Amino acid sequence: ALAQRAGQGDPEALAALAERVFDRVRATVSYLVGSDRDADDLVQVAMVQILRSASGYRGEGSLDGWADRVTVRHAMRHLKRRGRRAEVSLADDEAGWLENEGAVERAPTPSLEDEAQRRQLHQRLARVLGRLKPERRVAVVLRWVHGYTIQEIADMTDVRLNTARGRLRTGKKELRHLVQRDPVLRRWEALVTS
Repeated sequence: ALAQRAGQGDPEALAALAERVFDRVRATVSYLVGSDRDADDLVQVAMVQILRSASGYRGEGSLDGWADRVTVRHAMRHLKRRGRRAEVSLADDEAGWLENEGAVERAPTPSLEDEAQRRQLHQRLARVLGRLKPERRVAVVLRWVHGYTIQEIADMTDVRLNTARGRLRTGKKELRHLVQRDPVLRRWEALVTS
């Protein structure tokens, strides 16, 4: 009903729909394209497309799932246009995060209850995800961030089931290797790679 009203141009429904999906769209884009300078633009483009095409939502799945599909398709087009892996560069002050494992290892384990700690964990995870090939990154994010099944991932990315399964398996293996190299994420390995 919300999507129908938004599709008919109801300003309150448009605002409610935007509020409902914005954080999800922003998180999905962040995990898929990292700190790409175009990430904010991509969020805006996905939001505009969601709001413009709300009348096309048929109610066959969840509204969040539909918004995810729109967002993922825009992010994948962006990644393909770039024509290369999205490498996320480390800031100069963090350049030694792998080499200086001993000092970081003794730091207290972050609490997911603390907003600053949650943000740091999210940023580090997004940085690590940015090192995966885009197809694998999409599969991993859709599975472990949004909880989609392999069949749903295959449908959303327009690939065969075995292709989606292979991307997910390889992406998870690469992610686990990268997480084990990060002293902060290593403490949360079960959370971010299970």
